[in-house]
Amino acid sequence: MAKNHFIRARVAGWEKFVISENARKARMTESEFVRRAALEKDVVVIDGAAELLTELRRQGNNLNQLTVLARQRRIELVDFKPFMEVYQDTWRALNSLLSRGA
Repeated sequence: MAKNHFIRARVAGWEKFVISENARKARMTESEFVRRAALEKDVVVIDGAAELLTELRRQGNNLNQLTVLARQRRIELVDFKPFMEVYQDTWRALNSLLSRGA
């Protein structure tokens, strides 16, 4: 959908700072952040989630590499227990952050 209409609003310096910081933390543009907030869509900012998401990406990469090796028949058996422990710990930490943010 084309976004070709403008809404202007005046805000105090501290309000601009808070909006900018919250948009940055949510990894959104200020426009997207304000649109979501104004349209009553959930905007959730969770401090500490970046490290957990990085760990989940690493684990996903490890799993993908193992899958490729298995399909190439270069490996036949993998002990998934260490992977599952890290994944479960990361999942628990992420759920804990989410429950505190709600």
